[in-house]
Amino acid sequence: MPRPMLRIGALPPLQISPGTLVTVLLIAAVLFPSLQRPGLPVGSSVLVALGLGLFLILSVLVHELSHALVARAFGARIDHIALTLWGGHTQYRAERMPALGSVLVSLAGPASNGVLAALTAAVGALAAPDGILGTVTAFATWLNVVLALFNLLPGLPMDGGRALESLLGAVLGRETTGTRITAWIGRAIAVTVVLLPLVRILRAGGTDTFGLLTLVWALLIAGLLWQGATRALAGARIQDRVRTLDVTSLARPMRILTPDAPLNTLGHLAEGPSAEQGQVLLLDRADPRPGTVGRALLPEPEAVAAVPADRRADVPASAVARPLGDVVALRTGLAGEDLISAMLSRPAPVYLMVGADGTPAGVILSADVNALLRGR
Repeated sequence: MPRPMLRIGALPPLQISPGTLVTVLLIAAVLFPSLQRPGLPVGSSVLVALGLGLFLILSVLVHELSHALVARAFGARIDHIALTLWGGHTQYRAERMPALGSVLVSLAGPASNGVLAALTAAVGALAAPDGILGTVTAFATWLNVVLALFNLLPGLPMDGGRALESLLGAVLGRETTGTRITAWIGRAIAVTVVLLPLVRILRAGGTDTFGLLTLVWALLIAGLLWQGATRALAGARIQDRVRTLDVTSLARPMRILTPDAPLNTLGHLAEGPSAEQGQVLLLDRADPRPGTVGRALLPEPEAVAAVPADRRADVPASAVARPLGDVVALRTGLAGEDLISAMLSRPAPVYLMVGADGTPAGVILSADVNALLRGR
């Protein structure tokens, strides 16, 4: 079930996960002991700690808004910004973005946290170091420095990894090569995130509650990083398969008949279940939906063979066919990403490949393309 979107003025739609509240509470719990001061009521310390937790979420929002603004400057369409337990992400769509644009979009988020850190540090410089304002600004600065540095790590799915991915793709001439390199760096970072607190515990010969919580938190973060890197590797595999897509190899040569064609015109399909299936397509052009050339039906060889030979001249092919759905016409010559883009722009189970002169050149089934992209 999709989460509701929050709309605030000209900002992109915001999708706020309940996990965001958990983040606020966790940050407040971690910072609360350091915020207690003589003469400062416990309630006030709690409020300040919660305020810092909210400031972290605000910093994440500024981070994601920076991604969105730079992406929009390069022609991308911003779908929404999501705030989650683990931070946030910006969902946008871009037809073709140059490598420089991708790098700038990726680095805009950490850069915004650097600016926030500088601003809070400047405010803190004007406050008494031991006062509550000085302490709050010091923590606010530290939170944004950590956000910036962590996101600049050069492995996917971090922003630094995405920037390096774009650079490597441009230099090496193949985007998926950059994806694979940075995804494996991301996996190495995930392992390191777990090893650091684990080694500290082993050297100390044990741990306290805080150390154990740190290890658990590291495991959760490492799992998130590993999953992100794994998804990137899977995406690279699919992208490589997309490049190999070609109409010539995907299109099935089929005879196009009308649904009322008699069974005796189906040729070898009437020979029995052992005959090759898929050589005849019935195209019903009656009242096609907008954007389609008709609806397709596929004769079933077993059902055709079950009809007595002396009756096939009187039985329409549609009587022994199963519906496939709408048929969309695509031009021949499409390949790779252009073919996928054309299919995604007009989703249909069946595509009729049409030459420049309007002659049908074959049929592509969406199921065939999906199976190929999944490696089946």
